[in-house]
Amino acid sequence: MLAQLVLAAAVAAAQVPDTADGLVWGVVRSENTGAPLRYAVVEVVSSSLNTTIAAETDRNGYYVLRGVPSGRQLIRASHIDHASHEAAIVLKPGQHFYLDLDLELRPVRLPVVTARSNRSTPGAPDTVSAGTPEIGAATVHVLEATPGMSELGLAEAARDVPGQEPPDPSDVLFVRGGAADLKLVLLNGAPVYAPFHIGGLIHALDDDLLRSATLYLGGAPARYDGGLSYVMDLETRSGRRRSAHATMSMDMLAARTVLEGPLGPGVSFLAGGRAVHGLGTAPFVGDPFPYTYGDAISRVDVDLGTHGTVSLTGFWNRERVLLDSASVIDHAAQWGNAAGSIRFLTSVGSAQALFTVAGGSFQTQLPLGGLRPILTEAVSARARVAADLVQVVGPMRLHFGGSFDRLGFEQRAWPRDQSEDSLLSRSYVSGNVTGIYVDADVLAGRRVRLRGGLRADVFSLSPAVRIAPRFSATVLLTERSALTLAAGRYRQYVPSSNDFPFVETTLPGDHDDVPALGVGRASHLVLALDQDLGDDMRLGIEGFYKRYEGLPREDSDEAEASGLDVWVRRGAGRLTGWFGYSLAWVWSTDEDPFDPNRIFAGRHLVSAGLSGPIIGSGEFEVRVAYGAGLPYTAIPEPETTTPVFSVVGVSPAASRASAEPLPAGPDEPDEPYLRLDAQVARTFAADWRGFAFEVTPYLKVLNALDRRDALFFHLDRSNNASEPRALAALPVLPIFGLEWKF
Repeated sequence: MLAQLVLAAAVAAAQVPDTADGLVWGVVRSENTGAPLRYAVVEVVSSSLNTTIAAETDRNGYYVLRGVPSGRQLIRASHIDHASHEAAIVLKPGQHFYLDLDLELRPVRLPVVTARSNRSTPGAPDTVSAGTPEIGAATVHVLEATPGMSELGLAEAARDVPGQEPPDPSDVLFVRGGAADLKLVLLNGAPVYAPFHIGGLIHALDDDLLRSATLYLGGAPARYDGGLSYVMDLETRSGRRRSAHATMSMDMLAARTVLEGPLGPGVSFLAGGRAVHGLGTAPFVGDPFPYTYGDAISRVDVDLGTHGTVSLTGFWNRERVLLDSASVIDHAAQWGNAAGSIRFLTSVGSAQALFTVAGGSFQTQLPLGGLRPILTEAVSARARVAADLVQVVGPMRLHFGGSFDRLGFEQRAWPRDQSEDSLLSRSYVSGNVTGIYVDADVLAGRRVRLRGGLRADVFSLSPAVRIAPRFSATVLLTERSALTLAAGRYRQYVPSSNDFPFVETTLPGDHDDVPALGVGRASHLVLALDQDLGDDMRLGIEGFYKRYEGLPREDSDEAEASGLDVWVRRGAGRLTGWFGYSLAWVWSTDEDPFDPNRIFAGRHLVSAGLSGPIIGSGEFEVRVAYGAGLPYTAIPEPETTTPVFSVVGVSPAASRASAEPLPAGPDEPDEPYLRLDAQVARTFAADWRGFAFEVTPYLKVLNALDRRDALFFHLDRSNNASEPRALAALPVLPIFGLEWKF
């Protein structure tokens, strides 16, 4: 009897909650695959609680429940495509209880839903990152990114300086890049000339900050102006508004941080920064480290309630490469962007409207040797104002709006041992573009969607109304596959050999080669297949034909191109990753009536990545990048050279006749770009005095194939070199680092 009374008292005491709350944490996994489940909801099920105690799992499946009362508690985990699971625990006062939960896969089969809206209203910004596989199709074209030196005419600026011609045309610097920049990249509506880290030491794009990366190889909607080669529209996510979060990492090569959280009622912020410092790489590459890079991005969102949302974005990056050639000593080539935008999303009548004020500038600087060592600099600046509206009219979705852009390009050169005040040459050209557009999107039948529109632009340096039609038709072949045919006309300013009266110059010599602007044109025809392969896998195939006119080429301003893009991505499951392959051909015929020469070139691009679990809660990641046929331009180059390949055409380096016969210059580098990087990591969840955080140590090997890939090549026959050698080449780098989140 006494024993029964003692037992009853013990049970009653166990059921009385203590004032000291405890903590429950663990991992939620899929029972079928063993992979951690992201965005699963874990909660304490109790009718006696005055508040809801719940948490959401992170990308590694970890959750933390704070303030859980002691005693018997029921913990429930749920996920959208898994069956819910409950577990009962007995929590002691102040105890930290570890609980893993496995959920059974149960796909949700939804009925067909047809939705129609008569009024568009602004919605809350998305706080979820797209993830690496989702932007894998865009990253393959990052291999085409260049330092922008050739595109902004630094080769021509160098040749215009008296005494700059090298005594031997073989003493040249080869820079990856063509003769013109023919793409359009927008970051939250701001024009960014070269937003990617192209040294290959860290990811070209910070996946955790991006919400989407949309690539248009052709058939882009009429709202996009320019982009003769392709259009890439990058959108960052917004910061989370419930609580502050931070992610930081540091290793022997680079550092990274992401901060986000609320700033007040209806206001959130997101800020991220990365830096390549190379402080721990001296045993492998010596000192100083040849590459440095830094970027920073920030975004603030203000919710104005029924009035809409204001979003402010700022972006900055700078890349620097130390050139160790004999002709360029103790100087670095550097380039970078500064861009920003203010966007207001609201409703105007029954239409949804997005108003954008944005601007961006790109600056590149290159030291050159020769008889008179100089520094050359080029700057590209663009300001943009745009209004984009969407109106639902019956079964049709109508897009319309307009934009105004002002562009400016400047080139300068001065002696390397003097300040910028001692200019040897300067040229500047600017122009405006005003455009309006209308685009209609309609469902023509159960399986066919049509989109068509017109864009009208006026270029101030060549005033005339230019009409650019756009059209696309998408046919739903099956419930999981769609075929799209798209066509369009595109125009943008490109460097031109024709002078305009608005060109300002302070060149000391002949002014015939002053850079100016012309209006380049391109016509696109694209056939694309989008296929859902099941098991969270998607396949995309795009074939294209493009014709270019008004290109900055001396032999012919026309070119044609065709190619194929293939991508596969998987964004969920035990293994995630992507594979992208791009193949393109470009051909043209020069305008010599006596000896026409047909020029043909091609290039391959491959980008692939794979990640998944390894050894319990560990993870691995492998990335591959390959590019063959990428263009190189010789700086300076006094003689005519064999044209080099560009993404959109065969772009020869600009030439200048020489009074004395000179020996032939060297051939450009022809080795392909090839990189293989690998990483293993493991995440540990910990709690210190009620402060929960995650720690992830990682080990990675960069350039695991020991390829001497570089952006710059130099041939100096004074050292008996037979072919251009890579400058600031990168060997194998084993990197140890640590990432923590809280």
